[in-house]
Amino acid sequence: MKRTIINFITLILLTILIGCKNYYNDMIEWTARIEIGSDIKTVKDSQPNFLKIAWDKPLEIESETLYEITEIDGNIDFLKMQNFLKFENGKYQGRESMK
Repeated sequence: MKRTIINFITLILLTILIGCKNYYNDMIEWTARIEIGSDIKTVKDSQPNFLKIAWDKPLEIESETLYEITEIDGNIDFLKMQNFLKFENGKYQGRESMK
């Protein structure tokens, strides 16, 4: 009986782990598909539902504006990396990551 319960719990945990999709790679693919030079509105309109981006809290660094990707569904980031969308003069320049 005890063995059956342990097997059942193990099966449930494996199902949960396998069933939870990590969208980190999808985020990388999305940012790579955005055309360099796109305006902010175009990027906002193409934002997938699995991401949350701090559009209202940009980081201004000289001529660059960085918008942090604050949440990626299913992502457990042990390294605590920060991902940003980088714009120069309102035009998309790519994704930046930093720790």
